[in-house]
Amino acid sequence: MLAAMARVVRRSAGHCGTVSYIMTIRFLAVSIIQQAEYVFKRIAATRREWGLFGLRWVFPVALVVFGFVVSGSENQQYLVPIVLLAAAFILSNLAIALLQVLEYWAVYVTILVIILDTGLAGYAIYLTDIRLAWIGLIPLGVLGLYFDWLPGVIAGTVAAAALVIMQLFFVENSLLNVATLILLLTAFPAVGPLAALIGYSDSQPVSTPRKPRPARRSKTEEKQASSARDTEYVDIMYEMVEVLSASKLDPNRVLDTAVNFGLEGLARVGVAPPLFGAALLYAADSPDGLGDDPVLAVVRASDTLRPGDTEVVIPGKAGAVAETLARNSIVVVDNPARDEEISRFESFRTCKTVLSLPLATGKDTYGILLIGGWKVERFDEKQVDLMRAVANQAAASLHNAMLYGALREQRDRIVEVEKSARAQLAADLHDGPTQAVSAITMRLNFIRRIIEKDPPEAMNELYQIEDLARRTAKEIRAMLFQLRPKSLERGLAAGLEQLARQMKETYNQDVVVQVVDGCDSILDSHTSATLFSIVTELVNNARKHAEADVINVRMEPIGEMLRLQISDQGKGFDVEKALAEAREREGHLGLINLFERAALVEGILDINSAPGKGTQTTINIPLEVLRLRKTEESERARQGAL
Repeated sequence: MLAAMARVVRRSAGHCGTVSYIMTIRFLAVSIIQQAEYVFKRIAATRREWGLFGLRWVFPVALVVFGFVVSGSENQQYLVPIVLLAAAFILSNLAIALLQVLEYWAVYVTILVIILDTGLAGYAIYLTDIRLAWIGLIPLGVLGLYFDWLPGVIAGTVAAAALVIMQLFFVENSLLNVATLILLLTAFPAVGPLAALIGYSDSQPVSTPRKPRPARRSKTEEKQASSARDTEYVDIMYEMVEVLSASKLDPNRVLDTAVNFGLEGLARVGVAPPLFGAALLYAADSPDGLGDDPVLAVVRASDTLRPGDTEVVIPGKAGAVAETLARNSIVVVDNPARDEEISRFESFRTCKTVLSLPLATGKDTYGILLIGGWKVERFDEKQVDLMRAVANQAAASLHNAMLYGALREQRDRIVEVEKSARAQLAADLHDGPTQAVSAITMRLNFIRRIIEKDPPEAMNELYQIEDLARRTAKEIRAMLFQLRPKSLERGLAAGLEQLARQMKETYNQDVVVQVVDGCDSILDSHTSATLFSIVTELVNNARKHAEADVINVRMEPIGEMLRLQISDQGKGFDVEKALAEAREREGHLGLINLFERAALVEGILDINSAPGKGTQTTINIPLEVLRLRKTEESERARQGAL
């Protein structure tokens, strides 16, 4: 996904700066719209909003007490403004209570309340000559409670600085003293972070008006209800296994089924909607999808997830997601809005609870499954167990689907290699024996015409035809040997030695083979045959194009790898240019298919060459892989014998 985004940006910049500018404007517009939707989205009132309603009564009470007790005896001119200010607080608080009774709340309402309280508190502090400066702590605390500690620190610092400047430069006979100054400069910046710290505990939704309690059920009824729920859980799990088994080994269908069936199962056991689900798998800005810095991207999501959330990518290195991946276990997130990575998803940020479940089998971790509930306070133990079963079954099905995909790729690779081998054989037959047979036919026709006119010349031609026929026969025998040498049954070393003799006898080409003792014992027959075909191809290429006096073949274990090296001191060539030409010429993919053949035995092939500097080709295969393949072959032979 990241690679695709990078390619789009590069193409846009390459074609025209205007296009990039338009795309940037469009991205900003979409971001603004999404943020606007978040700000104006209607949400349920929680205990936090009711706490705000109760806290705001401090404003009018403090103003009334100050107006009639302090100001009333000192300065009557401020009494009326203070009473009007207290009335404004009371009216606004009644409006807030009405919104909460109607269960209408939104982020923009919170922002308006904070702005209103800040303005009214500032005016109250001005009227009371900073003696009620402490009421300014209330909107600052609310700001930290709702929007985290950093906005609280910034607003508190600005407010404290503004009040100090106002008292020092704009108020005559200011009552600002050391104690008040310390209060302003310490308490104002600190109240926001303290409120944010308190707010880390999850706010619980409340319903208004209160619903009547259900009638108490008998023990028999409770047992029957519990038994019915248990039966429902069992039915869901059986259905889940059946549905995932019918996914036809398609990873996308597996994940789609896991997400939607998991949400459906939770709804069937009584979890209140809406529910949100998303499956995230590893992806990165690299061709193979697993680069140096992999990220988690949304692969499948429920229909309830916001469209913008499907484009979110997370690194999986912080918060609940990192804990899930590190411990390979379920993590329950009680306050998703506070989680560094989950909060990037708008849908999950508004949830009360989110489950983070690993999609892993054994040592293989593919990603995570996120399940969120907008109304549910916390998933109970059985609901968590249900989602654990869904995630585990989905991971197993995903593992099987990926194995099946790998097998299909292996099959396609084998088919392509065999196709290339047939094309190469056809080309060799055409360039060698077929041309020779055509030449023999033409010369026999020539002899038939001159045999009576010039018998000595005809006899000379017959000798040349005999020599050509012998050489053609040698080439055919060499080709038959290279297709499947019987000596290979005694090991790769024996096959390579016979190949060297064939090269000398047929083409007068010197090939030196060095195989360290013990290498044959760790090679299975398939690996030996594959490596032999690679060596044959490379030796033939060196004979035809490199014009090397000697071709060296060496096989030895190096550390934890088996190394097979073919080298010569011939003409050499430009590797990148040759590979590019091979891709463009249909039916001439021999050089490219060397890499495919090496991959069939989990080897890595590397070609190092340059014009005039010879060629060195190296194949490295992990010894652990070779031992495993040898063990599997021995086990198959043992079972076949039984």
